[in-house]
Amino acid sequence: RAHQTGMGDVAVDVAVLGGGASGLSAARQLQSNGHRTVVLEASTRVGGRVLNDTTLTGKPHELGPEFVHGEAGNKLIELIDRQLNGRNGKPAAQLVELDWPNYYYMGKEGTMLSACDADQLQEFQAMHDSFESLSEPDAEQHPEQSLLQYFAAQGLSSRVLDLADAVFANDYGADMSEIGLHEVIAEQGAWRYGEKYLVLQGACLQDAMEALASSLNDVRTSWPVARVELLPPEAVAARGPRVRVVSADGRIVLARRVVISVPLAVLQRGDIKFAPQLPPWKQDAISAIRVGNALKVLLRLRKRFWPADFYDAVCADCFFPEVWLTPAAEAMRPEALPPFTMVGFVAGPRATRVSALPPERIARLLLQQLDGMFGTAETPRPATDACDGFLVKDWASHPHIHGAYSHPSLGGAGKRTSLAAPVADALFFCGEACHEGVNPCIHGAMETGEACGKRLSLSLGTEDKDGRGGGSQLRSKL
Repeated sequence: RAHQTGMGDVAVDVAVLGGGASGLSAARQLQSNGHRTVVLEASTRVGGRVLNDTTLTGKPHELGPEFVHGEAGNKLIELIDRQLNGRNGKPAAQLVELDWPNYYYMGKEGTMLSACDADQLQEFQAMHDSFESLSEPDAEQHPEQSLLQYFAAQGLSSRVLDLADAVFANDYGADMSEIGLHEVIAEQGAWRYGEKYLVLQGACLQDAMEALASSLNDVRTSWPVARVELLPPEAVAARGPRVRVVSADGRIVLARRVVISVPLAVLQRGDIKFAPQLPPWKQDAISAIRVGNALKVLLRLRKRFWPADFYDAVCADCFFPEVWLTPAAEAMRPEALPPFTMVGFVAGPRATRVSALPPERIARLLLQQLDGMFGTAETPRPATDACDGFLVKDWASHPHIHGAYSHPSLGGAGKRTSLAAPVADALFFCGEACHEGVNPCIHGAMETGEACGKRLSLSLGTEDKDGRGGGSQLRSKL
């Protein structure tokens, strides 16, 4: 555990800045290796961008990530299986597989297509084939360009480009003109988790994050970091603290090493000051990887108005590029009772534009879209008539987060390696934006945290063996 110094400061082996999936995973790895570790989280809870709300219906609904992507070698699934098993007062959870998407809605035409029907259309298949070819060995021969430029060069029709914008760009959290092809190729080549699309039933993702945090000895919330200072070499004793971490209200933690796992947008905004400043190569990596916004609207609905097999639709040329039922596995059960909840999701610059509207207007636009998708001559406004409440979540305005997740960035190839690289063998970095496989999912963040913890443990082990404080390394690296 951490201990107090004579000055009243806290001294540890490692201070982990940020209590999201990556920071908690790094702390768990470090603690298991015997290092005194403290997690410093700016908000009042752990989980970072994993967040739920119970005010709309009395049941938890995910405001952040909601789906589990891939069934093979997935650290989030391993955590769920290990922790959310109904023992020790924790919920019993199971993962349910769903096809994604199971409907397409063509907004300009006003037509709804099942995924089975859409897959039979040649131009839809051409879109999927063009994207899947990016996982082929020779894909790296393509010059760097935007995903929009690539799709246009493949000869996709404007109709299918509208759909590709909803399928790929909105999922990545950016406009297609912002998505870098080389990072898409890197993501496709590195993906090894399988193709299943899973949802959690009987628990929420916040339960998983809290279970991860429960295994740690020292997690401190409401601890916003304002400044990270590398101590002068002459002040560093053998195996002594090399970094001073200062909170916004003046609290201090002294640490031999620091893990920085805060969201990339926090670093881009300069919310944490570094002394000395981070080296140019690190600043370049921070600015090169782009982070989009995401906005969710949750509607509370008194009755069903959608097909029995519906849970999700990707919507081309629509205000909201994707809508789905939540929690999907429970809402699809024939015996499920109201209230039901429908989500509208928009990401990237569009989310920023939408967020400028009044919340009531945003909800009204989603209801109008759903009325167009599901209305009939007899019931032209089924969504509007069924809705009796809503909630709007804009991630760009969330304190200590300021955005959604990183996306494949134009000119970003190779920059994630630099983003994850240590500075002066004292500052270590992790988080989904550090994932060299361009994996922005929760399990991707967890992987970077574990890898960071292992790398840092080796650094401490070398220092302990050599009996050095590392002052010369501070001088040479900066």
